[in-house]
Amino acid sequence: MSELELSLFRQRSHEALKQKARRGELFLGVAVGYVKVGRVRIEKDADQRVQDALKLVFSKFAEFQSVRQVHVWLRDEGIVLPVRSHNTEGRGIIWRSPAYNTVHNILTNPIYARAYAFGRTTSKVSVEAGRKRVRRCRPRLLLSYSPPSCGLS
Repeated sequence: MSELELSLFRQRSHEALKQKARRGELFLGVAVGYVKVGRVRIEKDADQRVQDALKLVFSKFAEFQSVRQVHVWLRDEGIVLPVRSHNTEGRGIIWRSPAYNTVHNILTNPIYARAYAFGRTTSKVSVEAGRKRVRRCRPRLLLSYSPPSCGLS
């Protein structure tokens, strides 16, 4: 296969992903508290313990107004939070003592605000001093879509 053909395939597949994202049907990974139903829909997880833990994080953030303070409070109280498990046996939820990043990701993920977002970061690959360097940056254009049928309730 020539470089031109490979480039064309890459370009077409990237455009297909963007089209699917514009329709609100692209779910590469689903946040804790949501489950994928079929190929184009997500719904809230039926596990009440997961929902209660997420509500607690948001209520404490409303009280403290600080991600760090929420993290410290959860650690001091010995409260565990659900996280996605990506082990070889399959995907599921495991309960862990919260890390700062876990709390921060829960509070900043747009899915919990009932919004669909794609393209929040992009990667730019360059060669510097003979080595590949990947830089992550925020694009100027954010594709955001919140259809009523996507199950974000």
